[in-house]
Amino acid sequence: MNLNHFGQKNKQLQQLLAQSTHWQRLTNCLKQELPASMRPHFNVACVRDGCLVVIAYNSMAASRLRMVLPALLPQLQLIDGTVGSVKVKVQPPDLKPEVVKQASLGPEARSALSRSAQALAHHPELAAALRRLSEKNI
Repeated sequence: MNLNHFGQKNKQLQQLLAQSTHWQRLTNCLKQELPASMRPHFNVACVRDGCLVVIAYNSMAASRLRMVLPALLPQLQLIDGTVGSVKVKVQPPDLKPEVVKQASLGPEARSALSRSAQALAHHPELAAALRRLSEKNI
């Protein structure tokens, strides 16, 4: 899907795409200048009132970025002349907890499935599926 095509017709979308591209260039600049071990632990959020806001995903990365980023300010200013300072904020990534299914069939449910499988002998595929389900230990 080419969003630039839609951006030609919609000025707000065009502006958002331009901002996104700009922030991506800033992110790429930082990631090229920093050690490979730090690259996956941060992202550029925005430029607000001349301050480049960088989001670190943990406090260790934030500490290292706070030490290193001021020295990279001249390279960042080549991309965006309005950047006068850098601020690092910590925001852990949204990790969705793994859902553990705890469903189980009791003895009565297994018995009912088994009886249903016997009663549906004239539908062999359905009967076999019910029989397998009644035998599963879930």
